Amino acid sequence: MTTIVATDRQTVELMRWAISIGVPAFAGLTGVIVGAWLTGRRERSQRQLAFIEKQLKDFYSPMLGLRNEIRMRSELRVQIHDAADMVWRDLCEHARQVGVDALRDISSTRGLEFDKLIEYDNKQLQEELLPAYRQMVKLFRENLWLADPDTREYSKYLTEYVELWDRWLAKSIPKEVIERIGHSEDSLKPFYDHLQQRHDDLRTKIKGHKV
Repeated sequence: MTTIVATDRQTVELMRWAISIGVPAFAGLTGVIVGAWLTGRRERSQRQLAFIEKQLKDFYSPMLGLRNEIRMRSELRVQIHDAADMVWRDLCEHARQVGVDALRDISSTRGLEFDKLIEYDNKQLQEELLPAYRQMVKLFRENLWLADPDTREYSKYLTEYVELWDRWLAKSIPKEVIERIGHSEDSLKPFYDHLQQRHDDLRTKIKGHKV
């Protein structure tokens, strides 16, 4: 009986010793695992944030900037042409009231001024607008890896739009073919809307990371 009691005491002492060693060791191991998990999670979050910032800096922001520049010039062109059309109509109506000779004079003396609007637009298209579109195509080509998968789908439409303009300016495609294809910037409007939305979404994600 005494031997059994002694054995029980030894077992209890052994268990206490094991617990005194094992619990701190387990707690330490758990702490290491949790710490490593938290560190890994933080590093993944930082990598994700860095990638989003690069997406904005090297793709979405430059792309949207070019788009806004093109839109500004296009809207101003429409505004000028609408105003010019109204002014020309007023000039012609006034000359018509004076007489046929006055109408002929207004066409010969002032017509060239208004024709220069078209000349300027054609020059701007070739020297400013199309280079901006080509820069957008270049951004797709060089930084495609920064574009989200659904953004990449629009590369085709942008490239086709620029290619048709280049063919038209090179006089390598008939007017009727352009009309049949339906070449218009309207085909890019879904891309423009998507670009603005994705740009804003990424900025929101960055703000959320930094809060």
